[in-house]
Amino acid sequence: MGILVALIALSFLILIHELGHFLVAKAVGIKVLEFSIFMGPKLFSFTRGETQYSLRLIPMGGYVKMEGEDEASDDVRSFSRQAIWKRALVIAAGPFMNILLAFVLAFGVLVSAGYTTNRIAYLGENSPLKEAGMEVGDRLISYAGRRLFEPGSDISILMYAENGSPKEVVYEDADTGERIKRTITPARTQTVWRLGFTAVVGENGEGTNEIQMIEDNSPLRAAGIRRGDIVVKVDGIPVSNTREIQQVLNVTRPDKEAPLTIEVLRNGKTLVFENIKPYAYSTYTLDMAFERQKGNFFGTIKAAWNFSVSTIRNVFVTLGWLFNGTVSFKELSGPVGIIGSVGSVVQEKQPVSDIILNLLYLSAFISINLGVMNLLPFPALDGSILLILLIEKIRGKPMPREKVGLISMIGFMLLIGLLIATLFNDIPRWFL
Repeated sequence: MGILVALIALSFLILIHELGHFLVAKAVGIKVLEFSIFMGPKLFSFTRGETQYSLRLIPMGGYVKMEGEDEASDDVRSFSRQAIWKRALVIAAGPFMNILLAFVLAFGVLVSAGYTTNRIAYLGENSPLKEAGMEVGDRLISYAGRRLFEPGSDISILMYAENGSPKEVVYEDADTGERIKRTITPARTQTVWRLGFTAVVGENGEGTNEIQMIEDNSPLRAAGIRRGDIVVKVDGIPVSNTREIQQVLNVTRPDKEAPLTIEVLRNGKTLVFENIKPYAYSTYTLDMAFERQKGNFFGTIKAAWNFSVSTIRNVFVTLGWLFNGTVSFKELSGPVGIIGSVGSVVQEKQPVSDIILNLLYLSAFISINLGVMNLLPFPALDGSILLILLIEKIRGKPMPREKVGLISMIGFMLLIGLLIATLFNDIPRWFL
């Protein structure tokens, strides 16, 4: 059920992308031959005007076929014979629709769930922000030279790559309205011992003892424990949820580094795995929390805008991590990982309203990523076509079609190779 919902959600995002191309192509007078929902063999179709509308067998995405898009055409309304600005509008409309959809979805979620503001609601005793002079009620404007748009996710992203070096923060004093600049040093959290897995969430919102996803370098994976296994004992101590597992790992055991024994239930059978060594994990923290608000219409509009801007920026931040070594290629996910993420949201044991909100929020996040990634100047993506149109504008004449076709073919093959490579990351992580 979760996988089916994930496929439908992902297809909807792709379909909205194609709808953007379709609507703008129609608006600027380009002849559209077909608008298809889904891919593969045709189930049925009808023609209205000059365009055929079809439903196809494979429930994944859709496409728009325009006259003269991939082949030479003498039709005055063909894509290839239009002014550069018209073609650019058509190509950019797909990613734009994804970003617009994300804004709409985010607004819907934030209206119901509320949103995070820049105002500080809590400062721990050892918070470096408190040491710098901040107080509850002040507004944190920027961290390490980056403005905070969606404070919660922005701080999480920035702290993920934190190295403990001094950072500059700017905050607004609640009493005077003055913006103050300070230098702080993030605090390191205490060491936590982990096994490297994510648990299924129970009805009370607490992590259960059922394994939902196993991280790539998890000692559980090396030992042979799988997704779907239920952890019933850790070193002989019965456990029924994530909190109890963490209690055994970090409090009960006198020697935290010693290998342990884990007992799991798999398909009704009890299996025992020995010599599993947990690993230490520690992060940097600001030891603070932001205020949340709900019910302000214009505040929600602003929050949805900030979510969109923040997510767009974080796409480029995380892409940069792949190049500077902050994250490895093994952490990269493809379509299978996306389906796994969406499917897991649907399968969580929570109220239906919460599942819907989580699904909409994740869809908004994926939609923005889909839109931004498509704007990158990589062959076979919309961004590469926009780059070719820019080159055509500079040269004053079109690039030879055979060269454009070669670039697209090479890009397509590279994308296929990348998708295949991500399968080796995603399948073990989500389905084994």
